[in-house]
Amino acid sequence: MKSLLLSAMLLVSSGAFAELVYDRPVNDKIDSGAIEYFIQGKGGATPKGNAACEDGLFYNDHFIALYDGATDKSGKSYNGKKGGRIAEEIIENVFKGLPPEASKEETLARINRSYQDFYKAHPEMDFVKNTTWRPTATLIWYSFARRELVAIGDSKARIDGVNINKKSKLVDDLNSELRVRVIKQLKLSEADIAQNDLGRFYILPLLERQSDYQNNPKAPKAFQYWAIDGFDVPAEEVLVWRFDQTPKLIELSSDGYENYPAASNVKAYEEDFANFLKEDPQRIKYPSTKGLQQGNVSFDDRAVLIYQAK
Repeated sequence: MKSLLLSAMLLVSSGAFAELVYDRPVNDKIDSGAIEYFIQGKGGATPKGNAACEDGLFYNDHFIALYDGATDKSGKSYNGKKGGRIAEEIIENVFKGLPPEASKEETLARINRSYQDFYKAHPEMDFVKNTTWRPTATLIWYSFARRELVAIGDSKARIDGVNINKKSKLVDDLNSELRVRVIKQLKLSEADIAQNDLGRFYILPLLERQSDYQNNPKAPKAFQYWAIDGFDVPAEEVLVWRFDQTPKLIELSSDGYENYPAASNVKAYEEDFANFLKEDPQRIKYPSTKGLQQGNVSFDDRAVLIYQAK
């Protein structure tokens, strides 16, 4: 506990990104404003839960970014780390070394090069053909120098009170609805689902197959989706919002937070999350591909990063 408090104090005094502090709100400053963030793995406030957390965030005087590693469906791990955690660490390390005025093209090129280095370190695996094995993430970031917000995938933001990119992908919607249909057909209780989610078990082959549509312009258009996985994303699929001046308030959040709260602070996000979790822990009313598993504190990792200009 003392070490966590010390870490938080060091962050506040540093004015720059350091190692993430999990499980508690953190306040910090950069040149142009204030930072507040919170991050927690679905396993809860434990060293094991934090080490497995696949959400991540980054900030310094030049960029703020949030990334969400995809839940692994291959069953593979690398030195004890699942693919979503590998993706999170690759992206974080790239942002740590980015030049202040790096373009989106340079940023993505550096991420892809880091991925390819990782893939070369595992020659026994064919990441080209076996897309399920690819460590995958969504990513959204704001560049202060370029005054632009960039998103790959269904990462979301709220900018000066306006919701941006809150759009799910069709393959997720279809699989979520099928999972819920199975649960209702089998008349499973919440306790049943928490212990053994037969709805997710049923859709798992579809979840594994959907990676065939990932970063694949040859796939049927309706099923295509785009993500960070070390392979190119077509320029027209990179979402960009440009601003005449830096917004006063930027909120980046992972899909562990289903909604935007009325207020723009960590307390409000956590209160809204707690209410949502209480209302629909197994994601039946609001369908998802997974619910709250026994032993976890949430159905997903969650992270929120809030920037307030001076």
